[in-house]
Amino acid sequence: MPNTPPPDLTKLVARLPQPLHQLLGRPAANVVLPDNIVCFQRQTATDLNKPRRGRALHHRFVLICALRTAVTVCVDDQNIRLEAGHGLLVFPFQFHHYSEPQREKLAWLFVTFELTEAEGLAALRYRPFELTPPLQALAAELVESYEAERAADMPVLLLALFLARLRRLKLASQAAVATPPPPGLILRVNQIAQRQGEHPNLKEIARTLGISPSHLRARFRASCGVSIGRHLRHLRLEQACGLLRLAPQRVSEIAEQCGFSSIYSFSRAFRLAYGVSPLAYRHSGRAAPGRRVRRRK
Repeated sequence: MPNTPPPDLTKLVARLPQPLHQLLGRPAANVVLPDNIVCFQRQTATDLNKPRRGRALHHRFVLICALRTAVTVCVDDQNIRLEAGHGLLVFPFQFHHYSEPQREKLAWLFVTFELTEAEGLAALRYRPFELTPPLQALAAELVESYEAERAADMPVLLLALFLARLRRLKLASQAAVATPPPPGLILRVNQIAQRQGEHPNLKEIARTLGISPSHLRARFRASCGVSIGRHLRHLRLEQACGLLRLAPQRVSEIAEQCGFSSIYSFSRAFRLAYGVSPLAYRHSGRAAPGRRVRRRK
């Protein structure tokens, strides 16, 4: 990708107007900052799908920057060819895995994070974008600051700026996916399961979809490689992870909100899934190492 020379600051300054009121400036918009950022890389196509325990699903955003080598990213029921020099944003609770690499050796950057407001990024769902020189420069600065200033705010601010610039991009595949296809089985199950204040069981979901529970079980396992019961439990636990990180409710309230019968059953299921208690996860700032917490991507 050709390098674009930086803008001439002197010429830009010359275009600025003289303010009528030097103390009356532009008000700040409501800014929502990303949180709990993790940066990592993949250097081989084989590593993209590790560990092999079904398709990845979690409550975090996944920002993918394909620096070298094209790979197909399978998100929910769509196959998106991500070319080198392009990126993709995977939203919370979207199944995703990788296939058809152009070659085994690659250079991909992953940035996972949490964000309370996703509406401004909705146009990026299923749509790759070009890693323009300004975006590449921001990504480089983000990685550099992430490595050098692990406890500082600079990575958060740089990622917020990266996301703000994404909102202004003309998407690389806009024409091809101007009208998104109807949601497939996985996405429809997620939508039903995540309705506000509801925690439907298998029979209720099957009834809503107009198919039998046995048919739903078979189709779902064929689609994502895990049972729908395990998937629904995973959804509730991942919802709890997000609430523990971003919401002020007590752990007992979060357990009830996520459909657990008691705080004891919630704590037991949470510890089995992530290796730490809900309270320890909340206070850790970043998920503690060990067992399944480390496999998020």
